[in-house]
Amino acid sequence: MKLICIGDSLTFGNVGYSYIHFLNKKIHAVNKGKNGDTLRGAYSRLKKIIDKPRHGGGTFILGIGTNDILLPYLKSLSLFWFLTMNLRCKIKRCIENDDIFEREYDRLLHLCSEKNKRVIVFGMPLINLKNFPHEKTVRRNAVIKRLAQKYNYSFIDIYELQKETLPPDKRTYTWKHGFAFRLIDAVIMTLLPFCKDGFAKARGLNASVDGVHFNSASAKILAAEIEKAVLR
Repeated sequence: MKLICIGDSLTFGNVGYSYIHFLNKKIHAVNKGKNGDTLRGAYSRLKKIIDKPRHGGGTFILGIGTNDILLPYLKSLSLFWFLTMNLRCKIKRCIENDDIFEREYDRLLHLCSEKNKRVIVFGMPLINLKNFPHEKTVRRNAVIKRLAQKYNYSFIDIYELQKETLPPDKRTYTWKHGFAFRLIDAVIMTLLPFCKDGFAKARGLNASVDGVHFNSASAKILAAEIEKAVLR
């Protein structure tokens, strides 16, 4: 059984855990996660690989769109974040308008449908950052679910699963004063992956390692749901 996993850092998994790490070892999962990727970026990458013979017969796992909300949100944290993320949002072609997001996500799934690919889609996760626009996550997850149903694809609502399954975090996390710490996090978690859950525990977080990226509990929940969907 082969899975081709398209996504952002939640899929790639150097910061926090990727669900891929917890899939049954009999499943051959190709990690096509890319840090910082957005919906438009994923579409461009998918177009390049969807017809490659080595991916023939595989199921595509799509988990994308979080950075289309997260990166614009980060602009509000400070002047430094604004200057950094304003440029990054332009480079990454973030979609801030919900109607455009729906149109672009439909285009992504239509590409898979016209190529007769089997697809499993998961939504955006629960994010615990101060003043994060959760209502936008809920709206866009509803859009993704509706589009998945339109194309008869399985949809996994990881946001609701995290809320229902895991205890609430002990604090609201913030990245406001932590641009340098974000870089340090990435380096340490890449070099010393065994310490990831330690970051979560020290920060009072039960669903993520930093307010965004999965801890092992969240990654295991998503992996289990993907396995169920694959077997349907």
